Amino acid sequence: MSKGLLATATRLGPVHLRVIDSTAALATWCDAVGLTLLGEDGSTAELGVDGKPLIVLHGGANGPLPQKARDLFHVAIHVTSRRDLAHAAARLEASGLRYGAQDHLVSESLYVSDPSGNGIEICFDTPERLARQEQTEGRVALIATDGSAHSGLEPLDLVALSRWLGDSGRVEPRLPADTFIGHIHMRARSPEALMDFYLGTLGFNPHIQSRAFGMFDCGTDQRPHMIAFNIWARDELQEPPPGAAGLHHFTVEIASEDELAAVAQRLDAANVQAKKAGGAIEAADPEGNRLRLAVLGG
Repeated sequence: MSKGLLATATRLGPVHLRVIDSTAALATWCDAVGLTLLGEDGSTAELGVDGKPLIVLHGGANGPLPQKARDLFHVAIHVTSRRDLAHAAARLEASGLRYGAQDHLVSESLYVSDPSGNGIEICFDTPERLARQEQTEGRVALIATDGSAHSGLEPLDLVALSRWLGDSGRVEPRLPADTFIGHIHMRARSPEALMDFYLGTLGFNPHIQSRAFGMFDCGTDQRPHMIAFNIWARDELQEPPPGAAGLHHFTVEIASEDELAAVAQRLDAANVQAKKAGGAIEAADPEGNRLRLAVLGG
């Protein structure tokens, strides 16, 4: 596959999610995850950090997103220190919500879902622990700097993580100002077709492309794992019921007006229906996941 066409500065902006009740969802998103409520407008709630929107909840879904539905797998909220991840783990523990924790070697992650079944990952990147990645017959092995091999799916040591809280016992109630949306991950039926769109049309770089591993992803030189799709549900994958919770749309922030115009030309050449709205472009990928492309800071 060809080298990506998007600049390294490309990043993800606010992710919009459908929920059954936006007010009921705030206990998870604000109290447990640690986002701040920036504003509410009817059934919509905007959440973020330091005045910067990261998640927008749209109420009115008529049911939760089923666990094995094609749609959102999780949206990943990234923190920039292990201490911040430790505080997030402490908030999740205090919430009483069921959550998971995994060590992916290249990152350490906490997993929880909101009441509407939308998956949430809180992630701390640790790329310095990876020496190399090996793919043999489609299988992926991660080799650490000490030479040990990892699946990337080991449990995270929560006891060791808790030591980063310090001795005061105080848990920060909110995520810090430098928190950002690092990646978004969906369940998919035809990941190869999706990669044709995200790589060939939008212009992202390929990263893992493995049907045996069950995951395909892409990104930029700076953030290779930005948009991901898995086929782990295999034959059990189902379409989300009409009106269910899940992904409303996500935002890709492009480096410049010229680059956005080039993306628009590629969408047109690929016969992808796109709409211009307020200086941005709205489109959908081959499986109907909606996205909004806008210029950084626009």
